[in-house]
Amino acid sequence: MELHLPMLAFCLNGYGEYIKLSIDEVFGYPDETSYGGGYGARGNIQISIGGYQVNSQHYFTTGELFMFRQSLSQCYKTLSGIAKLNNTESELDLTVSFRKYGKVQITGCFQERPDLANRLEFEIESDQTCILQVIQQLGLVEKVFGGMKGMAFK
Repeated sequence: MELHLPMLAFCLNGYGEYIKLSIDEVFGYPDETSYGGGYGARGNIQISIGGYQVNSQHYFTTGELFMFRQSLSQCYKTLSGIAKLNNTESELDLTVSFRKYGKVQITGCFQERPDLANRLEFEIESDQTCILQVIQQLGLVEKVFGGMKGMAFK
């Protein structure tokens, strides 16, 4: 499959706030997978929360996005539980918690450079209606890059 980059990985929306991740470059596709699962990738992360803004380069794997989609899909089906996006580089910590009455809480922190103490801790209020679009966006990523073993064992 031909790659068309950059591509949107996902955009988690809250009430006037968001976290958006794009995939700008993929390493080893389609032959060489990453130790973190899937393919190593570089993208752009944008976080807009109140008066705080992040627009930064971010390294991750497509396998991390695959696992996040699996977890998020399960939570969406049951309208309960917690989905985490685990980042092997530890720059981004992201948790989506499903609450009562269709409420969703998105929490986490982003630290652009692990060697410095600067970090943005955030909390976004949202609801379940915003989650289906994220699952669909991540589904397109999976369609292009496969699962934890990349395209070899899609």
